[in-house]
Amino acid sequence: MITVFTVDDHKMLIDSFKEHFENIEDIEVIGYAISGQQAITALNLSDRELTPDVILLDIGLGDMNGVECAKQLLKNDPNLKIIGLSTYMQASIVKKMLKTGAKGYVSKSTDLSQLEHAIREVMGGNTYLDQQIQQSLVNSVMQQKPVKKTDIIPSLTKREKEVLILIAEEYNTKEIATDLFISVNTVETHRKNLISKFNVKNSIGLVRKAMQLNLLED
Repeated sequence: MITVFTVDDHKMLIDSFKEHFENIEDIEVIGYAISGQQAITALNLSDRELTPDVILLDIGLGDMNGVECAKQLLKNDPNLKIIGLSTYMQASIVKKMLKTGAKGYVSKSTDLSQLEHAIREVMGGNTYLDQQIQQSLVNSVMQQKPVKKTDIIPSLTKREKEVLILIAEEYNTKEIATDLFISVNTVETHRKNLISKFNVKNSIGLVRKAMQLNLLED
């Protein structure tokens, strides 16, 4: 029996997963959480009652982003098999999730039979990316343009580069502060410095310019 734990802030989606897998003999949804912190508490190694094989983890949780949640869950139990589940198709977010240790990434628009296939793949020791995610990664590579010699690439500190990447991945200020173990004020200072260095008006312009200069790839 493959046991599954679902983390999503939309209860209707959780219920649809549970209903679907009730008809699958060897897959069982044994629990769920509607926030990242609730999942971390429920699955904490010290006193947890649940021991799922696979976690279906929404990337856009209300209290924290899925990448941060995955980090904490895997810190408590490196053996967990996490599949990111999201409407976000950005290649940078997919890469970040996989680098964190997730074993798969699936679009929320994917047919539930494909989600079942993803669960079986990661249980078999493989990494699973659905076709939409694979296409997103391919498009990311194809859309990269050579940086022109006339383009001026700002000199960034290591910390500024880290903040820039997290801004591009749609982290908010508080999430960036938590992820990098710095204060909210420090994050805002880095953001202002980046906007100034790139000579743009806001974070949207900052991300657009950084993409043009191929600065968001690891």
